[in-house]
Amino acid sequence: MKKIIAIFLSLLMLCSVMAMPASAAAEKHEKTPIIFIAGSSVDICDADGNVISTDFDVLTDDDEGDGITREAIIESAMNILLPFIMEGLPADKWDNYGDALYDELAPIWDDTQLGGDGNAKYGTGVSAKEIAKWDKITNSENRGSDGKFGLREYDFRYDWRLSPYDHVDRLHEYIKAVIKITKCDQVALVGRCLGGNVITAYLDVYGEEGLVKKVVYDEVMSNGSSAINDIFSGQIELNDKNIQAYLLASEHYGKQGEGLDLSGVNELVLELAERTYDLMAQVGAMDSAFGSVEELYARLYKAFIPAMLKATGIGTWASYWTSLCSKDFDTALNLIFGEEGSEERAEFAGLVEKLVYLRDNIVIPREKKGEENLYKQFEKNYGVQFAVIAGYGLPIPPLGVNSGDNGDITVDTANSSFGATVAGLFETLSDEYIAERVADGYGKYISPDKKIDASTCIFPETTWFLKNKHHDTMGGVIQISEYFTQYTNVTADSNNKNIGRFLMIDLEDHGYSNMTEENMADGPWIEGVETEPSIPTRLAALFRFLASVFAFLTQLMKGEFSLTIK
Repeated sequence: MKKIIAIFLSLLMLCSVMAMPASAAAEKHEKTPIIFIAGSSVDICDADGNVISTDFDVLTDDDEGDGITREAIIESAMNILLPFIMEGLPADKWDNYGDALYDELAPIWDDTQLGGDGNAKYGTGVSAKEIAKWDKITNSENRGSDGKFGLREYDFRYDWRLSPYDHVDRLHEYIKAVIKITKCDQVALVGRCLGGNVITAYLDVYGEEGLVKKVVYDEVMSNGSSAINDIFSGQIELNDKNIQAYLLASEHYGKQGEGLDLSGVNELVLELAERTYDLMAQVGAMDSAFGSVEELYARLYKAFIPAMLKATGIGTWASYWTSLCSKDFDTALNLIFGEEGSEERAEFAGLVEKLVYLRDNIVIPREKKGEENLYKQFEKNYGVQFAVIAGYGLPIPPLGVNSGDNGDITVDTANSSFGATVAGLFETLSDEYIAERVADGYGKYISPDKKIDASTCIFPETTWFLKNKHHDTMGGVIQISEYFTQYTNVTADSNNKNIGRFLMIDLEDHGYSNMTEENMADGPWIEGVETEPSIPTRLAALFRFLASVFAFLTQLMKGEFSLTIK
């Protein structure tokens, strides 16, 4: 008996000794080159390589002497509005006005729009020189020759307006070039914002070739965006608290050279709305047709936004359409491109075909549950390891029915995290819900501020949440991305650098630290909201918000690196 016990104890000690180095070596460095795919931060150029404006500064002055001033556009728009106002307001019919407004404004942004075939007009796109610069690096420089790869070693440049499927063949060649120069078998892909769409499309087409080992999705729209979905499908709802929070957050980050800039087309839309409001009041339409500011704006939306989404090119940019959900996709197509069978729809037939392909191959498959989900299929069939970075604690554009969602001022957290259960911007998860999750063994997934349940994410072990993370700042992103891609077995619960699942972003220097009950406070855009504003405040907020709608879309175009990387 003693001999048996001695043998048992010896085996136990041996297992303990063996377990110690195994535990220490559970996380080890691995040589994996990183290809970074940014959002809309790369300049779009004409066929000669000259930068064209996908922003709206074309309306800030008349430097070019072509007569395109804000005042001239407003005057034209108001002249168009007058004949249609009595038709549009009482019957809620805006087709004629929208068509006329589009015809008036579309020439200003003609070279930023995609054509009816879904391709760029006039040969616009990322300059050949820009692409050649990065292609040269992939063919001549092993930037990881020391065995370590950083986030910006290899950048894939692309025209972010197009369908992400338009880029997969060239990305495939790019990946093979990086593999050849680095003498590695696989790469890691890191996608920001719209860049995530390119990764998703690539895996759908080339994933079975096994060249991608790891993927990091950083605040991407690949899983949808409630704000874009609401804007494109016309689901309008005003909430004064959400409007105030959005404006306060924009003001806070605007002081640091980030966030929203109410200029260009934003001022144009503001002035158009104000003058339209005045005109309707003059003809008596206000008293006879409207019962609330919310209803007024819902009808103004139908007058302005669909026409301007097309005129500015935004509504034609296929990459944005991955942000819609399947149930609203056809509604958005009808709103922006006309009913199926109409002359307008026929004009955009090629583009619509590409959009429908996105719906069928990305949007619908990603909405499947469990193991049938698109990304779980990538993980299962191709062996891809995924990490997700999501910001929260900031408002999203306060235009649609989901405007109270928590987000990073651009993308809502539920979508950017690939399925977290997220409390509204001014709310927390209920005590009953938390108690139930804790009882079921999911307590570690509840954030200290009781706003996030990470257990419902598609990849709960490798999803990080950064509170007060503005979409256009990089706090924590570089560290998490490089760490996850360059080491094995990194999770939010287990990593040598103690980068927790829930992080706080410093509002001044954008650094990060693990969230605790001591540092988890909401940003000033939450604390500064008036719960019962006066009527003048509501009207002022309405028009200020109208001015910021397109500024939000501008930020989507610029992407995170617009301030620092060209």
